[in-house]
Amino acid sequence: MTATVTLWVPLDASGDLTSGVENVLGDVENVDGLDVYDVTEVQPRATDIQVTAVVGVQLAVPAVEDRTVRETLADGFGVMNVGRVETDA
Repeated sequence: MTATVTLWVPLDASGDLTSGVENVLGDVENVDGLDVYDVTEVQPRATDIQVTAVVGVQLAVPAVEDRTVRETLADGFGVMNVGRVETDA
């Protein structure tokens, strides 16, 4: 599944923004694999960086519906919005 996700990356996170996105989403329960395809928007804030990214995600449990991916990612700490979710062909 491919998803567009907006999330908070801590300012003190090590590495680049891609690594920050990987760290935040990698901590989400039931996320088994993750690829960051693109960082599409960046908005620095006082303590965090708001990042929108397009990611490929694999869940530990089978996801047959886009809604499952959306709900799983939305439950993650630091995740603000899960936009478009598409099934990879």
